[in-house]
Amino acid sequence: MAAFENTNTIGIDTGELNQEIREENQAPAGASSASAGRFAASLDSLAPKTQERYELIRSIGFGGMKCVLLVHDRDTGREIAMALMPDYKERPREVHEQFIREARITAFLEHPNIVAVHDIGLDRNGAPFYTMSYLRGLPLTTVLKRIRENRPFESRYYTLDRRLRIFQRVCNAVGYAHSCNICHLDIKPDNINIGEFGEVRLFDWGIASETDNNGNAVSADKGKLRGSPGYMAPEQISVNPAAPPVGKASDIFALGALLYTMLTLAPPFSGKNNEEVLLKTLTEDPEKSSRTAPKGMRVSRELELICRKAMAKDPADRYQSVMELRMAVLAFQNRSFQSALSHRQRRHLISGVILILFIFITLAIVYMKNF
Repeated sequence: MAAFENTNTIGIDTGELNQEIREENQAPAGASSASAGRFAASLDSLAPKTQERYELIRSIGFGGMKCVLLVHDRDTGREIAMALMPDYKERPREVHEQFIREARITAFLEHPNIVAVHDIGLDRNGAPFYTMSYLRGLPLTTVLKRIRENRPFESRYYTLDRRLRIFQRVCNAVGYAHSCNICHLDIKPDNINIGEFGEVRLFDWGIASETDNNGNAVSADKGKLRGSPGYMAPEQISVNPAAPPVGKASDIFALGALLYTMLTLAPPFSGKNNEEVLLKTLTEDPEKSSRTAPKGMRVSRELELICRKAMAKDPADRYQSVMELRMAVLAFQNRSFQSALSHRQRRHLISGVILILFIFITLAIVYMKNF
């Protein structure tokens, strides 16, 4: 997989994967999904909304079960995004429920670093839709790709310190979701929007799940792969019923993979196809940053160790909370700042001493000439 190739979210039966990925016991066929919980809803639960409120401007894109449109909200006078399921009549009930569930989870998570949902309903044709903030920035994938290509603005502006501050804001979003007993399960650069004025938004909560008191996802089925190759934790890939459960720890793995990508400008695992990437995730450690990062870009050994701990194969060996991971990165930044400050102070001290010596020597020469 080339650096920054779109890592599309997958949702497929594990039987479709190459058998070499995992030669373990298959999950029981026909295992039922866990309850959708407090965000469960059907089309019947949504109210029809007058469409005179929204004026179509243009299509933004398509993804998964929905298309996204840019619309003008006549009531508020602003441009917003509308997610719509135009072919809802051809889709089964569970897909309708997943669409509504994504909207309700996103609406529930009110946080500065999570895209805001404004309205949910049915259009005049009975199709479900929801509206949300229109993200005017760029996907983090694009920003990192431009840095790797040595684009002048991105290379100068998105320094290591700024990239780490972006990472911390993503951690804030995920940590908040975890505090609400929700895990994202699809954290990757494609799902992070970077605004022109410092905005950082995590979006696409399509496969998010509620978690129990132990932090385990309550709607994650063994035998199903849901996530993005290269950022999925091993437990999201393994079909072994004895494997660790998917949950908050899986998000911490994905954050480690995200941090690795932001440091090296390349994903932690690559391969010719998804199967190879998934196999490497299960069986190998990420490439050393010195081999992955562009020539001339040095990655701190401390940050590399932070990535490796977050991406440990066993969830018990990872950071035990998003806050713990965030604080490890913040501690590195603080030490780097103090080191840089001390370096500047030493330079200023040396410069001051040299200036004093210069003045002293000058005065001495003047004095000698006069006597």
